[in-house]
Amino acid sequence: MFQKFSKVMLILVLAVGFTSLGNMQADAATNKVMWGKTELKQGQIGKVTILADTNLVKVGSNGSLNKVRTLKKGDEYRVYTYKGTNGGLYGVGASSFVQKGSKVKYETPSKSKLALLNKEVIGGLTPKAGMKLVYSPSFTENTQNEFTVSDSYNSEYDMTEAFLMKKGNSLNSFTYIEHKDRLIFGVGHTDWAILDIAFPLIEGKTTKEYYLTEDNSQAFYNVNVESTTSTVKVKAGTFQNVVVVRTNYGYTFYIAPGIGIIKLVDKKGVLKAELLSYK
Repeated sequence: MFQKFSKVMLILVLAVGFTSLGNMQADAATNKVMWGKTELKQGQIGKVTILADTNLVKVGSNGSLNKVRTLKKGDEYRVYTYKGTNGGLYGVGASSFVQKGSKVKYETPSKSKLALLNKEVIGGLTPKAGMKLVYSPSFTENTQNEFTVSDSYNSEYDMTEAFLMKKGNSLNSFTYIEHKDRLIFGVGHTDWAILDIAFPLIEGKTTKEYYLTEDNSQAFYNVNVESTTSTVKVKAGTFQNVVVVRTNYGYTFYIAPGIGIIKLVDKKGVLKAELLSYK
């Protein structure tokens, strides 16, 4: 299952149609690690979302709560500490607190979000079931195509598979496989992988890109992880915390968390895939 295109096969599959970058607007820059509306920072233990207007308070010398100002519904604030007094107080910095209760929602960051603070990605790059993704060009075709995503979890191998089924022709599809130490994107119903790289992905470091040798043995190249925190704009919109990987063959993949590949460019700068829309 874990097989890599030979160089000849990769060129054959990706060489169908050539589209100039033309009017495409793309902006890739190293960015903050965003979690909802706020930036995730070192030392942060969680965040609170304000569900109804509530008070920002300070604790007086006698333990009483003194109002600083009103926090508005929909706002989000980083939480650095927690106190069990006064029914529970979330410390949001500058010796200020938000009181625990029905007016606020407290959340803790996921492991993958925390890893991003070290510019490290350990998963979460595949699209979600039920999504509809429209690409043009669409990897192996220089045309616009719509794909519907379905997924499954394989407990035997501890991996998630996400299937991109082409509208009108389910046999012409693609598959993501995400394992705890590997990410693969390949042509459906085959053992051919367009991308096969190892986790973790750490910005500014190399990772392994796997392939099969002529005698069917597995080998790898060391390839560059150019970014794990880029902001990238394509026709479908602007995406944060995008992983940018340049492979041994000179192809650059732009991969957004929870979406998958949003852009693919070959070594000559020719666009091979761009996400037009998603829902």
